[in-house]
Amino acid sequence: MASEDLFFEDFPIVASVSRLPQPLSETPASVTVIDQEMIRASGMRTVEDLLRLVPGFQVASHNKDSAIVAYHGLNSGMNTDEYGPRVQVLVDGRSEYSPLFKSGVNWNLLPVALENIERIEVTRGANTVSYGSNAFMGVINIITLDTTQTPGWMTAVNVGNNQIRDETLRWGGKVGEADVRFTARQLSDGGFQNGLYSRQWMAETDDRRTSLLELRADLPLTHRDELGVTASLVKNVSGYGQPGSPVGNPIYDFNQSSAALGLLWRHFGEQGDEYKLRYAYVQDDASANYLQTVNMNCPTIPPVPVTAADKVAWCLLPPVSFVRNVDPGGKSIQHELEFEHVLTPVGSWRAVWGGGLKSIELHSVAQFSTNAAVRRQTGRVFGNLEYRPTQSWLFNFGAGLENDSRMGWMFDPRASISYHLMPGHTARFGASRAHRNPSLYEIAGFAERRDPSGSGLTNIDYFAQGVQPERVDTLELGYLGELKLLNASVDVRAFIERMPNRIQIIPMALPASQPDNDDPMIGRYLAETMPGLANTIFPYGRADSANNIEDVKIRGYEYQLRWQPTSRTRLIYNGAIVAIDASLTDVSLVAESSNENTTKIPQQTRESAPLHAQSAMLIQKLPYNLTASVMYFRSGSMRWRRNGNPLSETERIDWRLAKSFRVGGQRGEVAYTVQMANGPQYGRNTTTLADRLQWLSLRLDF
Repeated sequence: MASEDLFFEDFPIVASVSRLPQPLSETPASVTVIDQEMIRASGMRTVEDLLRLVPGFQVASHNKDSAIVAYHGLNSGMNTDEYGPRVQVLVDGRSEYSPLFKSGVNWNLLPVALENIERIEVTRGANTVSYGSNAFMGVINIITLDTTQTPGWMTAVNVGNNQIRDETLRWGGKVGEADVRFTARQLSDGGFQNGLYSRQWMAETDDRRTSLLELRADLPLTHRDELGVTASLVKNVSGYGQPGSPVGNPIYDFNQSSAALGLLWRHFGEQGDEYKLRYAYVQDDASANYLQTVNMNCPTIPPVPVTAADKVAWCLLPPVSFVRNVDPGGKSIQHELEFEHVLTPVGSWRAVWGGGLKSIELHSVAQFSTNAAVRRQTGRVFGNLEYRPTQSWLFNFGAGLENDSRMGWMFDPRASISYHLMPGHTARFGASRAHRNPSLYEIAGFAERRDPSGSGLTNIDYFAQGVQPERVDTLELGYLGELKLLNASVDVRAFIERMPNRIQIIPMALPASQPDNDDPMIGRYLAETMPGLANTIFPYGRADSANNIEDVKIRGYEYQLRWQPTSRTRLIYNGAIVAIDASLTDVSLVAESSNENTTKIPQQTRESAPLHAQSAMLIQKLPYNLTASVMYFRSGSMRWRRNGNPLSETERIDWRLAKSFRVGGQRGEVAYTVQMANGPQYGRNTTTLADRLQWLSLRLDF
């Protein structure tokens, strides 16, 4: 009899950690599962909001930009962190990372409707062994319902305040021998209700409109082979700009879209082996068009060496202004091929291995100051091995080897030991090393603001000067227990994560071959005459650049408690304590004449995750087919942006009341949902404010 029949038979089976189906008690990492009942009872309209229920995760709702989802912080709010590049996101096994969006995830373009999700498996901790370099801090695996589970028609609508208007239409059925599902969804809202501009609160301009078309078909080829086909198109329009500022920060729409095609062949061998071959094509596009005024303070390069008279004369030159046309978008194309083989158990062994190839082409004037293609190719092989010498002991070993055309070779190992203390109780110790490949923007970006009149004057915002992959080494101790007498379970993870070369965006001195005609620090040359600042001269200007300059240590623990005292009551409680220590490894690389950045960069890292955070969810089934649910979120103070104000401790309460019904052969549900019922909430900074949201929902299945 298999071990999972003897121990923890009530724990769910997951496959997101090692790619081997395993009960939660035997995975080599901690996993949080958000199931279909939790999704529906939460009333959430987006996947990112659901991740507030995962211990250790921080979520900043969209505000002009896509939402940010981070695990253990490490988001500086700078232009390479804005899409959260350190947590891998998968939809039915396909990565949602986009080269166009700085190798991160644009949550506004996620190609899935909540009504189609079966569960979300969240691996808390690095898993580059199984999913490559983007799984640097964790993996969010969104698993949709099988096409056979969604027969007939389904329609759903949300209508509420703040311009909330959502519509979903789904059909599932047979087309020949294939099981097919088609989904159309539109989501829109007004974003944050208020923004602080020039010390005045004004109505925000960050409304959002998202549309999704998604098709999935599963076709049996033989009694051992099947072919899956997926296609999706997502479009999003988000509002940007400052009210009353038509040129400096004008109001405009940022148009984004993502089109994808996926093919999956599966073969089930005679001995129980399983083979998968997956191909994915993804094209992401973004565009906007607006005018921007550029003010240049010192539009000439001073003579070198610089005399005292030269400094004064140079810094007193009259400023120059020009207006340029801006498009912050671009286009990326990805081709990905992946193979996977799950081996039949042989005695006490189980294994999975595979490999993948990826080709990327990126065009973006905003990121590279040219529309020429920037390319990279990656190839990787991976393997996971499970060995059970006795029913009490379980060993998991894994490794991934990846080669990137820009960064070279990376090797990521992982080892885990689990011991069944007694039926229903498991202790786990694990160690791993993971790497994250920098984005193409971090590696080769060049962003400038050039005078379109042909004067040649340019203000350089970003200039890549060399960067290496990030590395994180993790030690963790876990405990998973099933308290059958109480019908409860508890999951605890204690961890130490060390990142000796975290990438940060810092101002760096520009070389003579790439001078900047503008300098935001007017007094940088005059500062040479001040005691102790003789090395702060940057004769050719400075610009932001990615650099492996920060040493980060993260310590803490997370816990999950799930309790179902009766068949009608369910309680989920999560918590995390996360302490971050950070320091710069070479302050001399930071081009500044004060300690402003050398102080606030590590400070923001230390404050990028709250020290304490909790979340709770209560689901209660009531008479008359009523279901009530309440969610509570509490977070200590934290700082999303390096240049923004810290957010003080926050509390948020959401609730939902729903009634299910039947009319003839139709099943339906009507619900009323309230978010932020206890008061307004800030966004990524204290300059954006969201107030109570409430809406009515109606769903029909027929």
